[in-house]
Amino acid sequence: MKRVAVVMRQSPFNTCRNAEALRMTVGLTLGDQAIAVIFRDDGVYTLLPTQPALIGSLEIDKHLETLQLLNVRLIAEWESLTERNLSQLKWDVERLGQREVVQLLAESDAIICY
Repeated sequence: MKRVAVVMRQSPFNTCRNAEALRMTVGLTLGDQAIAVIFRDDGVYTLLPTQPALIGSLEIDKHLETLQLLNVRLIAEWESLTERNLSQLKWDVERLGQREVVQLLAESDAIICY
């Protein structure tokens, strides 16, 4: 089984990039791979309660719900959360330090960055 890490570093606002990344990740679950989605830098804002339809953006929540149902690892980098004073997230995700994230990336067979 291959290990795939999807890294989301960009803000979900004013772009459909994060929604598309999550949609693509749902598609990855069809293969025989262990998937981890890592939210770091401004990508951690994806984990806040938002209403993308209000600004004409694509849906994020349905993809996150699907990934949770499929037991995909959702990980927020602790330092990114701390730097942005984010403690209350809409989604229940693992919170790993930068060292653990780097280790997970080093052990991955493929890394897809958004």
